[in-house]
Amino acid sequence: MLVGQKKLEETFKRLVKSDKLSHGYIFFGEPQVGKYSFALSLAAFLEKGELEEVETVNGFPKHMLEELLIIKPTDGAIGIDAVRELKHFLAQKPVKSKSRVAILDDAHMLTSQAENAILKIGEEPPAQSLIILIVPSVDSLMRTLQSRFQKIYFQRSSAEEISKMLEDKYGIESKRAKDIAKLSLGRPGRAVAFLNDEKAKERFRTVVALLSGKVSKHDVLESVTENDVELYLLLTEIIAKLANDPIKNYDILWSITERITAMSQFTVNKRLQAETAIWTI
Repeated sequence: MLVGQKKLEETFKRLVKSDKLSHGYIFFGEPQVGKYSFALSLAAFLEKGELEEVETVNGFPKHMLEELLIIKPTDGAIGIDAVRELKHFLAQKPVKSKSRVAILDDAHMLTSQAENAILKIGEEPPAQSLIILIVPSVDSLMRTLQSRFQKIYFQRSSAEEISKMLEDKYGIESKRAKDIAKLSLGRPGRAVAFLNDEKAKERFRTVVALLSGKVSKHDVLESVTENDVELYLLLTEIIAKLANDPIKNYDILWSITERITAMSQFTVNKRLQAETAIWTI
């Protein structure tokens, strides 16, 4: 069940059926709004003719599609070896699909060398190939790369759409589903995380305490591990909370977003950027 993306569903159905699909797209928007799920569904549509949610296990399709390659960061980065694998994959002709599809999740983690290699592929894309880069912000990619791919923005879903998804798919009682939907801030993935992800629940409680002044910034930073990914998730949780009142929190949101963008650059200290972002609150 895809949530809140009906217009995009119809648009891509028309593009596929009319053979007007681009060679590459940048799916961007807040975390957990459905970018990755939609990319998987599009790959399934090309291979099986049905645009529906793809069941996943640990972030990968439970039943792997034959014409799909998924690339995710390893040790916090997507390097040149992954792009070489991508190039080899796309060089082969599809057998069961209209296109061979490569999804690069968290593409803002591309190294500069890998990003330049993607740019070359985008300039002369192989026939019957589709590359989807998934990022929180297009500004995390270099401008020349942005110009080679069509940009698709994923907006938040309504509380009603998320509540219905929780009831229909997970059998959640109506009142609890509505309560979770309100906390999800328009992000279906966030709502699902509240059901069974204890780390997500704890991260939410930490941010609420931080923004209400019930815990110090120093204590929050001390509680976060040395893992850069945990710091990044904490920052995105802060953004999600502050985005409820974007006008009031504009300066802070801008500052944190700038820091997250800087964290995608491999010449900066990611932890220092994250810590600085938290101290600006």
